[in-house]
Amino acid sequence: MMKLHTLTGYAWIGGPDVTPVRVHIHDQRIARIERGLFKDSGDGILALSDEQVLLPGFHDAHLHLLTGGLQMSHVDCSGTHAVDDVLARISDFIARANPEPGAWIQGYGLEQTAVDITRVDLDRAAPAHSVFIWTHDLHSAIVNSRALVAARVDGSIRNPEGGAFERGADGKLNGVLREHAAYYVRRHIPEPTSAECRAAFHRAQTHAFAHGITAASASVRPDLLPHYLELADSRGSRMRLNIWKVSGEFDFGQDRFEKRSEPHFRFACLKGFTDGALGSRTASFWQPYTDDQTTSGTLLVREGPLARFVRAAHRDNYQIAMHAIGDRANSVVLDALEMASCDGVGPELRPRIEHCQHLRERDIPRFAQLGVVASMQPIHCTADMDYVARRIGTEREKGSYAWRSLLKSGAVLAFGSDWPIESLSPFAGLHAAVTRTKRDGSPEGGWNSQECLTVEQALLAYTQGAAYAAGWEGSSGKIAEGLCADFCVVNRNPFAIDSRDLHQLCADFTIVNGEVVFSRSASSTQ
Repeated sequence: MMKLHTLTGYAWIGGPDVTPVRVHIHDQRIARIERGLFKDSGDGILALSDEQVLLPGFHDAHLHLLTGGLQMSHVDCSGTHAVDDVLARISDFIARANPEPGAWIQGYGLEQTAVDITRVDLDRAAPAHSVFIWTHDLHSAIVNSRALVAARVDGSIRNPEGGAFERGADGKLNGVLREHAAYYVRRHIPEPTSAECRAAFHRAQTHAFAHGITAASASVRPDLLPHYLELADSRGSRMRLNIWKVSGEFDFGQDRFEKRSEPHFRFACLKGFTDGALGSRTASFWQPYTDDQTTSGTLLVREGPLARFVRAAHRDNYQIAMHAIGDRANSVVLDALEMASCDGVGPELRPRIEHCQHLRERDIPRFAQLGVVASMQPIHCTADMDYVARRIGTEREKGSYAWRSLLKSGAVLAFGSDWPIESLSPFAGLHAAVTRTKRDGSPEGGWNSQECLTVEQALLAYTQGAAYAAGWEGSSGKIAEGLCADFCVVNRNPFAIDSRDLHQLCADFTIVNGEVVFSRSASSTQ
């Protein structure tokens, strides 16, 4: 790939428009920026067309990089709307991959709000294999009978704390596993080898570069953590990675690790789960679900224990990121952070709430007051909006995906994708953030459009906001002298096109440390 010393063309260096510039690169950083129209050409020079625009490299503030790379070799069930569609994909996978009899077949992307499927259905497609399919939100799974047998699960099993083995009307296990029950079965699937993880990482990194992403913040489950640490020092690792260790028990003494902070790799954050997900009705709310009055979701930790965990972590300068989706879960995290910071330690460590999808109005100003980063994924809004009102009612949905309200209150927004749960494309996220509509333009005017953002605000969340949340605002996140030469060249001006077409943007070039790591024209000829 080409190493650059100069880029010329239109660039977004801040504000609501683009500016003609010449960017000089030296020693992997932006050495100088000149304003004006230039027509340079030659070796080491990338001259953009009048349609192209230079942006800072995108930083995906929340994804699961290795998980996504591994899933790229599994059964993709996304977009299915009937049981037969799911079974056809499994059958096609078996025909192509020809797995050994008894081997595990893994899948992902099943949307339970669209497909009602059980173990009996999966038995029809794969009677000779154990099948484990993650639902779209990665908070539930569907397995077949062989998988239950392989995991030594029978009708006498009790629900684990924070999870459930669902049963049908006949009282028998139906293969639907909620939260911790899914992990109970999953632990019986052989772990990927180092070679498989390396291949998965390179698949994921290539996929990210194709979308203009140069940095990522990744939630890492403990079994994959050694692979990330190994990959961080490998020659093939080109992305900037900010990874978080997942805490299962909120025991800081047990979870503590040796922090690392380097220009391309940061490991200084602990991630925890406060609740589940809206789709599986495990997100924790103050009031019961509108469509199931028997539950208000699953709260996985209370304020007191969480505050003690956060206080211990902050005392040793570890950042905290907490998954919280329901309004009660978000309240609990904010309360715990307020309790933990009473000794004056905390806000400067930039605690994060991941997702913060549904908020009470009274909790929105607390993000800024407590210095909490709102780490959100705009694509979740357009993926979930069809059933939000059904789950929690029209009054509570007004506090859903409250990007503009959070921004107006002074909070820092950091945007990501939650890939592989949703598309990795930051352009799909920009479209969702600015329009709050699906790709077909529905609903007209946008869902709860008072929370729509401008293109500039959304871009800032995907670049500067994400960099700030990772502690990298001094080295990346914008086009400025002295910062790393990480860029994305898009095919059209995001400020000039119709906002309804933002999802049609694509990366023509992706540049890391001044070197082209992706070229659309080159990849299309391979």
